Amino acid sequence: MEVQLARIGTAQETLEAAVLAHRPWLVRRLALVVGDAAEAEDLAQLTLLRATERWPLPEGSNVRGWLATVGLRLAIDERRRRRRWGFFAIQETDQAWAMTTDPDLWRALATLDRRTRAALVMTVLDGFTQDEVAELLGVPRGTVASWLSRGRARLRAVLEERG
Repeated sequence: MEVQLARIGTAQETLEAAVLAHRPWLVRRLALVVGDAAEAEDLAQLTLLRATERWPLPEGSNVRGWLATVGLRLAIDERRRRRRWGFFAIQETDQAWAMTTDPDLWRALATLDRRTRAALVMTVLDGFTQDEVAELLGVPRGTVASWLSRGRARLRAVLEERG
């Protein structure tokens, strides 16, 4: 019994360490994808709740990748839900860190759909390969390649218009 309790204690500490290590990063990534700081906070909280339900993850799991996948899928599902019920409205973000670093890029990213933004964020900022993004999002690699190609072309066009 004590060994089992010690194992639960260790798993709990590991979960707490993962939350502390990855939560700020997860919120920033979700904010880039959804374009709203409050919604990103909510989605990160839901993602971490899912983590507690599944914890501990299998040995050798990529915790950051798992959190990104769950968070991005929740974001995409929420957008679908809002569209279905007519509650979708484009919201401006209040993320000062994004707007002060490159407001034109931030606005250009906001013109992309969430899946395309997610693929760009995961590949460009987080360093995932197209194969990894495809696996994490549960889509074919060609779909990811298409999202990236169209997303980059759209970003170029929007940034050139503003430039």
